[in-house]
Amino acid sequence: MSDEEGFAEPSGRDKGRSPELAANLPAAPRVRLAYLDGLRALAASYVLGFHAVLGFGAHQLTGPWRILRRAFAFGHEAVAVFIVLSGYCLMLPVIRGQHGTKVALVPFMRRRAFRILPPYFAALAGSLLLMASVSALRTPNSGTIWDDSLPGLELGAVLSHLLVVHNWFPAWSYQINGPLWSVASEWQIYFFFPLLLLPVWQRLGIVATLSVAAVLGYTPLLFARSAAMVMIPWYLLLFVFGMLAAAVGFSPEPRLKRWREGVPWQLVCGLVWLGCGTFAMVMGQFWFAHKPLADLLVGLATTTLLIYLTGRSASAQRGRLLPLLESKALTGLGHFSYSLYLTHLPVLALLYFALHPLGWSPAQLALVLLGCGTLASLVVAYAFHVVIERRFIVKR
Repeated sequence: MSDEEGFAEPSGRDKGRSPELAANLPAAPRVRLAYLDGLRALAASYVLGFHAVLGFGAHQLTGPWRILRRAFAFGHEAVAVFIVLSGYCLMLPVIRGQHGTKVALVPFMRRRAFRILPPYFAALAGSLLLMASVSALRTPNSGTIWDDSLPGLELGAVLSHLLVVHNWFPAWSYQINGPLWSVASEWQIYFFFPLLLLPVWQRLGIVATLSVAAVLGYTPLLFARSAAMVMIPWYLLLFVFGMLAAAVGFSPEPRLKRWREGVPWQLVCGLVWLGCGTFAMVMGQFWFAHKPLADLLVGLATTTLLIYLTGRSASAQRGRLLPLLESKALTGLGHFSYSLYLTHLPVLALLYFALHPLGWSPAQLALVLLGCGTLASLVVAYAFHVVIERRFIVKR
């Protein structure tokens, strides 16, 4: 698989297990990173479920159906997982010495642009075409998540999306196709990686890099909170968490090797995830009202998970989670999870507006969107992947 894959990206190789990756350690066992595709598949699928259930009338679910609403309430947190995965994947070539001590900005950004922007622009164009041709998709005040996509066809929204800066503007951030906001966040983090994060890491160390990312990520909340809550600059810190996970998993540095071998990562991972889950369920109102804190905790939990999975990959005792994440079903889905992320919301919206006049109950609509909407989204996403995205995956 390509070590430079980031946001919800497929491996670009044959389905199944990813090619073996040798850890940059003396006599280190060879490990497989197919679980990254499995994690992408789960995260993208959960975002789809989040939009299918909560995006189209979940507030009307009552009684036992509220369990369904709670089960899919954490779609935003799945995006935080993607950001950590990006930091992990983009740091791997550095840890393995493939780029020496530096990553040149222009070649790096050229590779990243070639990989993520053409599918993004294709999804943008497709969304605009659908909005222009289907009147239901231009109807405001539907009471659904699609309202955030409107008016969509205005000049400011289109231009800001073309420049991939729409996340800077609260009025335009979610227009046209809501999930595209996070592609802009991801794209902007790429500039920080070679220009700031890596130089600080190499000259001043891990703690300094985490500190710089924390200051840059959270300071905007003090001065422009409304804009920051849309732009989400604290993703920069989560990206560094991913860098840290790659370093702990593969670096030959003695201190990081001690972290890798001396910390009971299975226990730590389990406790951190249990803590996040308990916090989110018991104090849900606080959790959803404080995204900067929730994302931080999810980022830490994802970091421990990646370190744990990396260790398991190099061990004869692979456990139960790793084989699941490396299953053909999940790795296959992971190969086109970026396409799924880009295209699923318009598909769900079209299905909803086709079914809404039938007068079904909120529970019936939620179940049909979750079932049939998922199937339709997978079909469209795979077609999008074959026709468009696959052309921009560089096989290594």
